[in-house]
Amino acid sequence: MITLPRYVSLTAGHAEGLDDLTAFDNALHDAGIADLNLIKVSSIVPQGSRVVPMRSFPVGSLVPTVYARACSDRPGETVVAAVGMGLSPDGRGVLMEYHGVGTEAEAEAIVRRRVEAAFAMRGLELHEYHVVVAEHVVRKCGCAVAAAVLWGDELEERTDDWLTERWTPDARFAVRVREAIFSMRSRYQQIDIVDTFQFGRMLWLDGTVQTSEADHWAYHEMLVHVPMFTHPNPKRVLIVGGGDGGALYHVLQHPVEEAVMVEIDREVVRAARSYLTAIHGRAFDDPRARLVYEDAFTYLAQTQPRFDVVIMDTTDPVGPAMRLFTEDFYALVRRNLADDGIVSAQSGSPWIQPEVVQRNWYAMEPHFAKRALYLGHVPTYPGGLWAFALATPQGELYPPLKTLRARFAARKLRTNYYTPQGHEAAFVLPPFVQRLLV
Repeated sequence: MITLPRYVSLTAGHAEGLDDLTAFDNALHDAGIADLNLIKVSSIVPQGSRVVPMRSFPVGSLVPTVYARACSDRPGETVVAAVGMGLSPDGRGVLMEYHGVGTEAEAEAIVRRRVEAAFAMRGLELHEYHVVVAEHVVRKCGCAVAAAVLWGDELEERTDDWLTERWTPDARFAVRVREAIFSMRSRYQQIDIVDTFQFGRMLWLDGTVQTSEADHWAYHEMLVHVPMFTHPNPKRVLIVGGGDGGALYHVLQHPVEEAVMVEIDREVVRAARSYLTAIHGRAFDDPRARLVYEDAFTYLAQTQPRFDVVIMDTTDPVGPAMRLFTEDFYALVRRNLADDGIVSAQSGSPWIQPEVVQRNWYAMEPHFAKRALYLGHVPTYPGGLWAFALATPQGELYPPLKTLRARFAARKLRTNYYTPQGHEAAFVLPPFVQRLLV
């Protein structure tokens, strides 16, 4: 018997049938929840609930479910159903549903507004938001369904599988794995996507953490928003690396005309498209995005256009990425950067990788008259404290706080980590980091 549900799974499916009931049943099969006893329950999510992947249940299990369904017998009409879940920092939250005629984007927007309104009414902070949407174009009799399934401790699948990253010979980082999602060896590296208990889905390349659903925004917002708000009017942006799509997503939150992403490994993007939607938000399909599958060194040596902002979202300086941390590479970056353009680059951990911080800092020196180092916090990265380098040939690196606030307000971004005040404070370095740059 389910007593206190602590885990929430979101899923969606769509299908057709002889009538609306059979179409709905077929859609539940498509969503993978056909064998559950569906009971519509209160939309209050218990305190401490967490989002986990769908899994199988014994037939006849009592599983409280919130669902939405929309049916139509008008060929060509698009029906849509959505369930959105919001969680507060302490784990309390709500589930809201919507169904009707319309598109995925419209349904998601409506559900989001309902979740936000529910939080506002209760005086709660919306810390985390999840949504599933099913859209279906009717051929004869269509149906779309979305469902949120809650269950308790007795159905938790316990596992002792751990994945470990070796930071140094004497320090390691480990996470308990719920489920292996994807694994392959590409031409360039080993690619793994796993679902973890603590950080949700995580992307690992060659045994090192690249990003996670739980903290990706802490890294991407500082890597992207700092240069994008530093530049007065960024229109053309280049992203080097960034195969998970997180940097691209945040760049496209700004009114840019074009964002070019140069990623050497096509397989990373393919895996991310399928399994890391929560990180890239389908940014790959934005008409302003242009993906180039090529070595960045080669691309910059052959291209001519000038960029307003260049964002270095690279892996650590090992293997193919090694020469992206060299003076020769930054000479090419400078050649492709407008005179008032801004470069930002992830620069490693001052605690665990001081040599990476220094390597990137000094590689920039011959080509950029102005440089600055700033810091952010990313829990899944070595040491947590993370360094970013900012550079420009002739532009301004330190806009006044008043200017940052005005730009931030004008673009109406929703952020989890970045603020104009945090932007300014990130450049205040502790003495041990300052000494790395001398």
